[in-house]
Amino acid sequence: GALRRRETHTRSCPKKLPQKRTMILTQCPVCAAELPPLSAKQCSRCKTRYCGLACQKQHWEGGGHDKICKLIKKAGGAEAYNANKKYTAAVAVAATACAEDTKGQTC
Repeated sequence: GALRRRETHTRSCPKKLPQKRTMILTQCPVCAAELPPLSAKQCSRCKTRYCGLACQKQHWEGGGHDKICKLIKKAGGAEAYNANKKYTAAVAVAATACAEDTKGQTC
C-alpha cells in the first residue's frame, strides 16, 4: 500500500536538471579586459577567471587573491562571493540609515 504509493510518486516526480550558470563577472579582476565566455584562464581552486596567466599570477602574488581564494570557493565562486560582499555592505548601510531615521523613537 503506502510503499507502492511512495514509489509511484518518486517515479512521477520530474528530475532536477543541472542549471546553466550565467557568468556575471565578465572582466578580468586585474586588468578589466573582457573575458571570453568559456576559454578564460581560471584559478584551479575557486574558479576566478582571468584574461591570461600573467594577470592570474599578478593577482595571486600581489593582488591579495591568495588571502581570499578559500573564501571565494566557500561562497560558491567569485560571482557569489562578490554578490554576498555587496549585499552585506548594502544591509549595513540600510541598517545605519534606519537607526538614524528612528533615533529617539520608542516602540
